[in-house]
Amino acid sequence: MIDNFKTVLVATFLRVMSWIPLNRLHKLANLIGRIVFWLPTETRRITLINLQLVFPLLPEAERRSLALQSIQETIKAGLELGHLWYGNLDYLLALIKGVHGLDLVKDAQTSGRGIIFAAPHIGSWELLGLYVSMLGPMTTLYKPPKIKGLDRLIVASRSRAGAEIVPTNRQGVVSLTRALQKGGMTGILPDQQPRNDGGVFAPFFGIKAFTMTLLPKLAAKTNAVVIFAFAQRRQNGEGFDIVFIPGEKDIYNPDPILAATAMNRSVEACVKAAPAQYQWEYKRFKRRPDDAPGRIY
Repeated sequence: MIDNFKTVLVATFLRVMSWIPLNRLHKLANLIGRIVFWLPTETRRITLINLQLVFPLLPEAERRSLALQSIQETIKAGLELGHLWYGNLDYLLALIKGVHGLDLVKDAQTSGRGIIFAAPHIGSWELLGLYVSMLGPMTTLYKPPKIKGLDRLIVASRSRAGAEIVPTNRQGVVSLTRALQKGGMTGILPDQQPRNDGGVFAPFFGIKAFTMTLLPKLAAKTNAVVIFAFAQRRQNGEGFDIVFIPGEKDIYNPDPILAATAMNRSVEACVKAAPAQYQWEYKRFKRRPDDAPGRIY
């Protein structure tokens, strides 16, 4: 009963958000973000801590301004889900105003190798997923949401451009591996903190962060090309730019720490291109090495 209520509430809210023009939606997000920033919220606290850690030399006023922008951009990403989950493909593709680095994708496809799109939490990763799904055969890992009633909506949204959705278990990883070996594509969030047995500590902006090993292992096993990608939000609700950046060569290194370090450096390159649109609200450094003093959050 409670799950049904939450499903109806969230689905109705997102449907209403889908009726609001994107530029007005972003103005609403800016207003909400400003309120969230000026109140003593957990979101504000985590964002400021992360920015203090990774940009210690940034003047305080600039760091607070970046924190405000980050919160506003993260709220935009949430409010945009109505457009992304309910909007038709033609409308969503029309929101993409520019594509940069597409030659990286075409070269990889010409070589016959599979492609792993490493998509950090920047801008709209939902829109990015739809776009790359139209570039070739796509297989994507999927973990059902906490609100089970939204499962059908999310799966339908992410698969409507042709992507095959597979579960985040051993069977799903096997399917994903076979698809890459046959020259297919997948998308993975490289800055998602893994489970206990799925990562190593590697520097991220100079701080040891528990980093996934799945992506480098898949790349090494399947000889897939790793391309970093994100959908950068334009100002004033004017749409998005899709950006592709080559991954560092050491991502294929058999040493898991060297591979994870190279992957994190590639994530850093993406973040530096759009620092305000990175999800600094995520507790990226929650798990600490045994030799690290104290907790960060």
